[in-house]
Amino acid sequence: MEQDRLDIYHHIFLSLLGGKLYTAPLDKPQNVLDVGTGTGIWAIDFADQHPESQVLGNDLSPIQPKWVPPNLKFEVDDMEEDWTYHDDFFDYIHIRSLSGSFRSWDAILAQAYRKTKPGGYIEFQDYGCELFLPDGTRLGQSPDEPPAGQYMYYIGMAAEKQGRPMAGIARGMRERLEKAGFVDVKEHVAIWPQGPWPKDKRLKEIGKWAKVGVKDSTLPFALHLLTKEGWTYDEIKAFSAKVIADFNVGKYYCHGWFVHGRKPEKKRKSGKD
Repeated sequence: MEQDRLDIYHHIFLSLLGGKLYTAPLDKPQNVLDVGTGTGIWAIDFADQHPESQVLGNDLSPIQPKWVPPNLKFEVDDMEEDWTYHDDFFDYIHIRSLSGSFRSWDAILAQAYRKTKPGGYIEFQDYGCELFLPDGTRLGQSPDEPPAGQYMYYIGMAAEKQGRPMAGIARGMRERLEKAGFVDVKEHVAIWPQGPWPKDKRLKEIGKWAKVGVKDSTLPFALHLLTKEGWTYDEIKAFSAKVIADFNVGKYYCHGWFVHGRKPEKKRKSGKD
């Protein structure tokens, strides 16, 4: 179930970018790191498209396939521990769908900066963990909202309380990358409908896939976070059913965020003639 959900979201991310895997202006990168690779589907696609690259995908769980392109390998690793890679090594570091995964994004990005080769790129991709109505009204601010808004409220509060916040991570990523030392930081934000309600054909198609993603992810996310806040399984199951029903009839959207930055080249020391 979890692996299917991750692959669904991979398809959505590709759709949001018009079929592209990344937004950074890459030029035949030699060494590439996919942080929190999940099923490995992004890393596999990237390795296929870039046979000149050596791609490494890491994750806490060894759920990746055994048969992969020859220029790709996977490893089990905890990226909240010290990164053991050489400094100034990776031409491109890719981080996707990890907004609620780390206690300190600043610490993660500081390590990523050290391991990125001068002139290399880092890219963050995720959904914003913030829900909106078609008129731009943001939900998730109160437990008195419709079920979809309640869900974002309770999930967001639980994630914050447990030290791995979700809301606001994507929105603040540009500033975090700049704080870490990256330059030429570019930000692309895309509308991500949470159902097939838009009239636009492309957005409607994205919304159809998002609806499947919501159905598959609502209960697992709630179980992961709300059981730690004292909710019972039956309470979470009943609440999740209401949330899914609301998403099926409501008109909601979030944002897809794509932010990349470059590590500056080292300045040459000037010497006297």
